[in-house]
Amino acid sequence: MIAVTDNSIGYDPFSAEVMANPLPFYAQLRREAPVLFLEKYDSFVFSRFQDIVDVMTTPGNAFVASESTLPTVDTLLRHNHGVVPEVPMDPIPPGPLLGSPHFEVLRTAHMRPFRPTQVRTMASFIQRLCDQRLDALLPGRQFDLTQDYGGFVAAGTICHMFGMPANQAAEVLQLVNDLSRTDKEGGANDVPTIIGTCVAMMIESITRRREAGADGANPLIDGLIGLQYYGRPLSDVEVATQLVCAFIGGTETVPKIAAHGLMELARHPQQLAEVRADLAGNVPLAVEEMIRFCAPAQWFARTAHRDLTVAGVDVRKGQRVIALFGSAARDEAEFGEADRFIWNRSIDRVLSFGAGPHYCIGIHLARLELKILVETFLRRVGSFSFDMDKAIRLPSSFQWGWNSLPVFAEGA
Repeated sequence: MIAVTDNSIGYDPFSAEVMANPLPFYAQLRREAPVLFLEKYDSFVFSRFQDIVDVMTTPGNAFVASESTLPTVDTLLRHNHGVVPEVPMDPIPPGPLLGSPHFEVLRTAHMRPFRPTQVRTMASFIQRLCDQRLDALLPGRQFDLTQDYGGFVAAGTICHMFGMPANQAAEVLQLVNDLSRTDKEGGANDVPTIIGTCVAMMIESITRRREAGADGANPLIDGLIGLQYYGRPLSDVEVATQLVCAFIGGTETVPKIAAHGLMELARHPQQLAEVRADLAGNVPLAVEEMIRFCAPAQWFARTAHRDLTVAGVDVRKGQRVIALFGSAARDEAEFGEADRFIWNRSIDRVLSFGAGPHYCIGIHLARLELKILVETFLRRVGSFSFDMDKAIRLPSSFQWGWNSLPVFAEGA
């Protein structure tokens, strides 16, 4: 395959026009420029499912997010000319910026609560959160499905995992919502300040765990406090830095998938009826299609750490690759009628949680939350419809999801 250099399609990951509706751009890219070279950014854009799998699973630290998984325009405009910038190791940077073995060491230190066995122990807590939210919301008959229901459940779950007070859920949700916006209203997208506030909130919990002896009662934090791989304990800031992805990703993604997925079922009454016929058996299948069809993250980047050929394209050390996960989810070669929502679609694999060693650490928790959110809503709500005139997709540089989905809901 030869990378296309003529960008007549007009694709740019930072384009407001693209992010307003990226799907037509993705379809044209897959047809005409499955690997597009953007000279402006010295970056290759991959839009097909299998090519993205090949990029993300290339071994040997070939591609590392050493310049961030979501580099800014200014970062990409600075070409590396064959030299990969070193990532300083003091203080210890976020694990996602690092290759092996550092990434695995830091990930393993806080992986335990995200393993399937541990995730299952969260089911009753998440169920209580869902029921409590619907107890409060259903009497009013109208609420925001993304924020008022899924958002509070996801943020409440994150607070629980971090040992934070439950009443901080609203603040956590607002911080995370502001982070990916590009309209800057009310200080939104002031990334350093928002990240700093998130880190400060986490440090309060980390300090409490350190004072309590970090005995493993909170494995998310305690494993990092006890990590001695670097010849010294991690500082509180370093521990918090490793947990930023879990804090943000765990709050933002699930509500948008759940709300959008329920909207798709409402748009397809026959499919909704089929799912309702056996909620316990059918919701897990529907959730997999929701993850494919509704996941909001559109792209992530990596930097090549050596010269190599991937998906038939020669990539030089220091160049970047941009993987369009949102395009992969609509790849006809992988999913057939990929632009249709089909609740019981046979899905062998998805890229919504990434691939390779850097796949999303929260994959099992996200699936559990989605299952409980969707099943509880369909069990307790008899009929529902959406006010799409008031639905909102806020401007974002990498997220394409419904920030607000007002729903009219009648209790069962």
